[in-house]
Amino acid sequence: MLHEGHYTHQYFDIKPGHVRRPETAIRWSEGLPAEWREQVIAPLYFDHYKEYLVKAARILGRDEDELPCYCAFCYVLEDEPDPAHPERCRALAYAETVRAWRLRDGRWLIHRLIIHRGEQARARGFFSLSPYMPR
Repeated sequence: MLHEGHYTHQYFDIKPGHVRRPETAIRWSEGLPAEWREQVIAPLYFDHYKEYLVKAARILGRDEDELPCYCAFCYVLEDEPDPAHPERCRALAYAETVRAWRLRDGRWLIHRLIIHRGEQARARGFFSLSPYMPR
């Protein structure tokens, strides 16, 4: 059984579409390792998008030059309910949450968390560096 708040991202709180949020509205540094804090570019504001048809959200933090310096997205894929039991909730098939911070040298520090088949206790989270912002 899928519990709505259990697998969703903390920013699934807007209506579908686009919202611009101030710097204080998004916890952009949450999950950022302390040893990297001085090397990231802090966003001044955020563009927040929520998908209409699926459980998905995306946040882009922008710097003083309007360039992306923070990126976060989350999406949840669910299995179709069993036709023999239409009253049951959809089961989680896959969920992924990504947060990325642009470093002063232009690279992106990316944290990705993946959940398969509702096994949140076995979720795999890892960091990587990339020359590109995740898409």
